[in-house]
Amino acid sequence: MALQAGQVAVVTGGASGIGRGICEALAARGVRVVVADIEGDRADAVAQAIRTSGGEARGLTLDVIDPDAWSALAELADSLWDQPVSLLFNNAGVGAGGLVHTTPRRTWDWIFSVNVIGPYNGVTTFAPRMLAHGLPSVIINTGSEHALGLPPTGRGGILAPYTAAKHAVMGYSLCMRRDFAGSNIAAGIVCPGLVQSDIWNAFRNRQPEFGGPRQAPEAFGDTNARGLSWQVAGQRIVDQVEAGSFFIFTNGPDEAEVLEDFTREATAAMAAFRARYDC
Repeated sequence: MALQAGQVAVVTGGASGIGRGICEALAARGVRVVVADIEGDRADAVAQAIRTSGGEARGLTLDVIDPDAWSALAELADSLWDQPVSLLFNNAGVGAGGLVHTTPRRTWDWIFSVNVIGPYNGVTTFAPRMLAHGLPSVIINTGSEHALGLPPTGRGGILAPYTAAKHAVMGYSLCMRRDFAGSNIAAGIVCPGLVQSDIWNAFRNRQPEFGGPRQAPEAFGDTNARGLSWQVAGQRIVDQVEAGSFFIFTNGPDEAEVLEDFTREATAAMAAFRARYDC
């Protein structure tokens, strides 16, 4: 889908990391951007930086697990420039470490609420509007290399709830592609490798019902600091959206390693099954 100057995009988690990269890359192409983030002051700052650079943007506060907040954002976003939203990037996400059998239930609830129900809220808010206005539209969810298999522990960490949630995002995105086929909405999923971001400190915005906020030690950010720059990630993502890609990558070798390992194991298991049962 070729992006057109004047289109309106909503980017969640737009105040930092991949989200900010997407916002700036869209604005550079003339897209009007709603920078939506649970940290409203940071969203305002990103929007102001875009305006200073000659783009059009507005920062808005959004907690993606709140359906009412989504409804309010949609009403405002469609009226800001008298042009309906035709691009939605469900990018907001949180991560936390933990094993499958020892991670607290509230951590699982938090990770799935933000990473899975957040995109669901975005889709169910904006897809009906997009179908009604009929303009060529795109909805992109941010998954992870974790959605492609299981990254090496040294790079991907031990993040059981995060990995499981990102696999759910992959399944949901595949269903979107099927369910929107033949309509004016195209779907896609970003599967980034390691990118510079604040996801290592996601607990700073954890909602009260999941235990409330806490600050992570600065050393937790060392791994993310070695990742691909968020500016490059944003440019690559928007390039692939314009190319009409469903699977969207940032780093390349990282994602390929995870996908190839998963595919190799699954293919071998299927071959063994068919040989055993002659089917």
